Amino acid sequence: MTYQERAERLSKAVDIAVKIVNESERFRDDFKTPMINFCTQVKQLALNPDPQFKKVASIKYLERDFLTYWNESADKEVDKFWAEIHKNGIDFEKKDTIQTVLKRGKIKNIHEFDNIIDNIVVAEQIGRINQEQVIELNKMIGDFENRNKGKDL
Repeated sequence: MTYQERAERLSKAVDIAVKIVNESERFRDDFKTPMINFCTQVKQLALNPDPQFKKVASIKYLERDFLTYWNESADKEVDKFWAEIHKNGIDFEKKDTIQTVLKRGKIKNIHEFDNIIDNIVVAEQIGRINQEQVIELNKMIGDFENRNKGKDL
């Protein structure tokens, strides 16, 4: 897939997200405003990148950053977002980094590491993972840190 195709796909996903956020009665303005500003910025960066960022690798970072909320949250708006994504033929998939890492048994990169560090407590609090899985993830966090000692994480 070319940069332009990925940018257009991301733009459509952003439009869906903005519509859902705007229509939600659950989200307050203190969430809606920054979320819509973020979405607008992602779309702008995707469709009008500086020349040095018009690379597939760059758009992948934007996609990952944009989809973080929609991958890590669980509520009716998130379900609606993913239903609309699939209904519109946009080939993004909901990813659960914590479950992926638990199945693999290893944190493979800094993105997974950051995601787990940011979400482990909430995942346990809402019942997405149990105490045994928390212990397992904490061991993997330590293993990752040991493998990357001396590197700037």
